[in-house]
Amino acid sequence: MEQAKKTAAYRVVADSGGSRVFRFYCDISGELCCVTRPIQADTEEAALEIAWATEGKWEFNHCPQCGKYVSSAMFNVNAGLCLDCAPWEAEFPAFCHQCGVRLQGATPRCCPICGARLLVGGTAGGKGAVE
Repeated sequence: MEQAKKTAAYRVVADSGGSRVFRFYCDISGELCCVTRPIQADTEEAALEIAWATEGKWEFNHCPQCGKYVSSAMFNVNAGLCLDCAPWEAEFPAFCHQCGVRLQGATPRCCPICGARLLVGGTAGGKGAVE
C-alpha cells in the first residue's frame, strides 16, 4: 500500500550555518506557495517537519480524495476537492488552471495573463483543450 504524502512538493536550500529554508509547491500547478524562514534542526527530516507544521501546511488545501496539496487556485471549495478530482465547470473554464485568474467574457484558448492553454474538466488529465 502506498504511503500518504506528508507534505506538498518541496525543495530545500541549506546554508553553511546549518539552517534550511524550504520552498513548498502546489502539487498540480507547481506554483511556489510558501518559502519558510530558516529552520535549525539536527536532520533535514526534522527541519522539514518543523517547516511544514509551522508554516507550510497553512498555505495549502489538502484533497482528501487523491492526497494532493494544492494552492487555493487549484482547489474547488464547493466540492472540497482539488481540480483534478472536481473540476470547476463542464463546458468552458471560468478560471485559468495554471495561475487561477478568473476568465471573463469570451472564452479564449489561452490565459490572457500567463499564456497557459486552457483545459476543460480540470488539468491535463481532463477532457481536453478548449476549442
